[in-house]
Amino acid sequence: MTRLQPDDIRHIPSCLADYSRDLEKKTGRSLLGIACHAWGMAEDRFKERRHLKRICVVPVTAGLGMISRFSDTVAAILTFLGCRAIVAHQADVAGLAEAVEAGFDAVMMADDDRFVAIDLLTRQVTDNSDATGRGFAAALDVMAGRIRDREVLVMGCGPVGGAGAGLLACLGARVALLDRDRHAAERVKNAVSQQCPTSGITIEQDLDTALSRHRFILEATPAPDTIPRARVSPDMRVAAPGVPLGVSPGAAAVLGPHLVHDTLEIGVAAMAASLVCEPARTETNK
Repeated sequence: MTRLQPDDIRHIPSCLADYSRDLEKKTGRSLLGIACHAWGMAEDRFKERRHLKRICVVPVTAGLGMISRFSDTVAAILTFLGCRAIVAHQADVAGLAEAVEAGFDAVMMADDDRFVAIDLLTRQVTDNSDATGRGFAAALDVMAGRIRDREVLVMGCGPVGGAGAGLLACLGARVALLDRDRHAAERVKNAVSQQCPTSGITIEQDLDTALSRHRFILEATPAPDTIPRARVSPDMRVAAPGVPLGVSPGAAAVLGPHLVHDTLEIGVAAMAASLVCEPARTETNK
């Protein structure tokens, strides 16, 4: 998991309504709509059930310590979606004990390695990497007006890119993978092929060639400027969960409303949708 910096998230709570409206202009779906689409569920189902789950965000001081305002920002996103969420008064084990003793139904917590949502009743665990990959794949699907039968390039074959590739393949896209580590691409190809045996997933070898072949891109690398200005056109659609943003400033200017990127919102919203509605982990929505 990429470690965020305070400046990456400080604007989020005050801008959630504007961000959700912007997403709807770009994709036709709000933040909640994209989160639900990531799991193949209806927004109405989420709205009917969101009051049933009380979620406690537990600060964690392990490793490099807490990111300033991280827990408050997560709680703000959950509250914006209509969930019943608070931040625990205490951190670490004491905070987890506080959540359990107070009768919360779920917790969200993050250290240097994982950011998870845990349903305390069903023991379901949703990892932010999985939720983020699925969320941005869902955003790309609605930006494309359905991704089925379209060729999609997934850049970056870590946990986020792998999760996104899996959902895109199950939505019927023809997925190509690109990663500087060929073994990482092979691992994702094998995993997605098991998940969706008819997907026909392929591996690209060269960045410039891959970008020239694809209009729909999931950019999930942890590196800046992987997509340069010279390789984009206004008819491209890019969903970019990577932190830092892998689209260069010049490329982002060309893409304009055809670029979806954020540092936390879609991933947390998709985690919330998973908690509230407990999607079945079938082959189409693992």
